[in-house]
This record gives sequence, C-alpha cells and structure tokens, in this order.
Amino acid sequence: MLNFVRAALVVALMAAPFAARAQTPTTVFAVRGSAAQSEVRFTLATLRQLPVATVNVSYMSGSSLQSATFTGALLWDVVQKAGIVIDPNVKNDLIRKLITVTAADGYQVTFSAGEIAPNFGGKQIMVAYEVNGAPLGANGFARIVVPGDKAGGRFISNINRIIIFDGGR
Repeated sequence: MLNFVRAALVVALMAAPFAARAQTPTTVFAVRGSAAQSEVRFTLATLRQLPVATVNVSYMSGSSLQSATFTGALLWDVVQKAGIVIDPNVKNDLIRKLITVTAADGYQVTFSAGEIAPNFGGKQIMVAYEVNGAPLGANGFARIVVPGDKAGGRFISNINRIIIFDGGR
C-alpha cells in the first residue's frame, strides 16, 4: 500500500507543473526549430490569411462521443510558412522531419512531415481557429484537429509553439 501511495504522489508531483501552467488562452504561437528555415509567429489574424479548411469530426473524449465542425488552416500550410530544411542529397529527406506541437500546459503531440505532406500521406491535420462557427474561447485561439482519429488525444488546445526537427539525426 505504501508503494501505491508513493507512486500516486510521484504522479501528482509530476503532473502539478502542467496543471499550474498557463490556463490563460494563448494569442500567439511560434513555428521554429532546427529543421525550419526561419521562425514564424502566428496570431489569429495571420492564421486566417492561410487557405481555409473546414472539417466535420467525431471522436471520443473520455467516455463521450464528441462531434463538431472545425475551421482553420492545414498544419502543412502553417509549417510551410517557416519552411522545412530538406537535404537534396538524402532520398525522401522530408519524411525524416518531425513536427511537435506543444500546448501552453506542456501537452505535446508529434507528427511526421511525411504524414501531412500532400505528396506523401496527405493527412488533413488542421490548426483550427473556430469550432461550430465560433472562436475557440478558453481553448486558446488555435488547436490541432486530427480528422479520422477515434479518440481526441491528439486534439491539442491552446497551442503555444510548433517545432520542426530532423528525426533521423
């Protein structure tokens, strides 16, 4: 029993910094990294300048089914604004690049560039700024939406940075 209490305490202490981090909605996020050509900052206004995508999704959140219509820009279009450094001497170097999206509370999800690149996986992962025609509100101005996912674990709210890096080196 004492080991269980210790383990629960360790988990609670590890989670505390994430729970205490910024609950205030974000208003800007940066796209940068070792495999980015430049750093680009996005606000709601700059995100809205990208081509608009809309998707209807249904996913499990906890034990309940959620359905919503999200509007935003494709993650591919967002990272293309920063540019992805490609080594022309490495065959299909693009598929070695990774994109980690981090929320203000430290929650993270990583995608491969090949997964979202139109000429490879072409997955329509979105940086949404509206849900059902309304702003995201307390969830920050931008969130990741992954159409086709059965659970919403990769639907990150309150984005504060996107990092592009080379996973093969």
